[in-house]
Amino acid sequence: MRINGWQRLWLLASILWAVVILALAGVLQSGGGQTVPSVTTALFLTRLWIVPLAAVYGFGLGLAWVRRGFQDELQ
Repeated sequence: MRINGWQRLWLLASILWAVVILALAGVLQSGGGQTVPSVTTALFLTRLWIVPLAAVYGFGLGLAWVRRGFQDELQ
């Protein structure tokens, strides 16, 4: 299976966003001295990572669907 350029861009953005979220989590934990995050913190960070990525990916799929509809109409 090959991925196209948009999917590669989304994959790169998701990795970079994960790095940002993990860096923020590390900064927030270093001040408090807690080494292992609580379950609620881990769940919050996971949601903070996945929700924007899923929204952007879904928006891209929606745009592609609308674009295909206009292309079919023109042919």
